[in-house]
Amino acid sequence: MWESLLGRTKARAKAKATAKPVAKTRLTTLQAFGPPVTDEEARANLSDLERKLNAEMVCHAGKNQVFIRSLLTGNGTTQPRITLKCHLRRDIGLEPDVFYEHIRDVCCCDPEKCEAYRQFKERFVET
Repeated sequence: MWESLLGRTKARAKAKATAKPVAKTRLTTLQAFGPPVTDEEARANLSDLERKLNAEMVCHAGKNQVFIRSLLTGNGTTQPRITLKCHLRRDIGLEPDVFYEHIRDVCCCDPEKCEAYRQFKERFVET
């Protein structure tokens, strides 16, 4: 306030132009929805199925990571799905979201079938 009375004004900092963040990759709608819902997944109680898969998980990256996902769309929401967001797949550049069939057949039974698990094992586990 005194500066303006005495004729001395503070130089105002000019706003720096910030670059807009560049999106890595944008998912298409079909990729976001995932594969078609299986009959087993459609008929099951999803909460019980989620608990069962979390208990049976063999892959260390998926321990207690299974969740029920539903996406918002312009007309409402999608059908709830069993999903796992795998950080090992994200690290090697694959789509991190995997759905029920992959979780049941690979993550809970034989993680050696998963490319991300094998690459992780090669990088960090000494043989």
